[in-house]
Amino acid sequence: MEFIKLSKNGHVAVVTMSNAPINVLTFDMLDEMSQVFSQLEKDPEVWVVVLNSDQKIFAAGVDLKNLRAVDREGNYRTSERIQKVFLQIESFPHPVICAVHGNCMGGGLELALSCDLRVFDARVKAAFTECGLGICTGAGGSIRLTKLIGAGRAKRLIYTGELLTAQSAYELGICEYVAEEGKVLEKALEVAQVISSKGPLGVAAAKKCIAYAPLNELKDGLVFENETNSALFDTEDRKEGIAAFFEKRKPEFCNR
Repeated sequence: MEFIKLSKNGHVAVVTMSNAPINVLTFDMLDEMSQVFSQLEKDPEVWVVVLNSDQKIFAAGVDLKNLRAVDREGNYRTSERIQKVFLQIESFPHPVICAVHGNCMGGGLELALSCDLRVFDARVKAAFTECGLGICTGAGGSIRLTKLIGAGRAKRLIYTGELLTAQSAYELGICEYVAEEGKVLEKALEVAQVISSKGPLGVAAAKKCIAYAPLNELKDGLVFENETNSALFDTEDRKEGIAAFFEKRKPEFCNR
């Protein structure tokens, strides 16, 4: 891989974007990211993924130089390709945590929103800059932001391009954690380790239920949650988790 690095620590996989200097979302980088997430989805030992960057920022969007030449059809194909990879990340069966540092603008912020949890470095500045260029979000940003913080706040941020600090992003519900300066990856890994200590099948089931909730009526959601949870009662992990509780010891889950 040229633009994506992969490492593992226990049940946590670390996916590092490395497309110098600012992780522009090129097709080559997106293809590698898709390949890595497809690979991880088949790995029963991976229960949490941390997405981060080794460049000076988390990620940029598409190359702005291309926007000067691309036409309507070309932009549609580009956005469609980016959306497909972001949806793959969002639909990954286990939690994906992103560790965000530097400026997080436009497509980089849209990528962060496709993850389950966002950890921002205290120095992060974030904004949706698209309307200032005469365009709008094209990688799912308006949809995911609205679902996350509501229509009114989404309109405020997208219409105006308001520049957010990490703290203001936290207060709006855009990120779930703010890390000390320079320690964002450390914090993301800390959260990942906590999650990976839980039953992976239970966490994956919870992710499905949470994704189902805003798209369906309450009564349908209750049935879905009941069916999803009840299926876990035939698993080894459920037996181990309950046994460990009564034996007052740490459970040893096996993802089965």
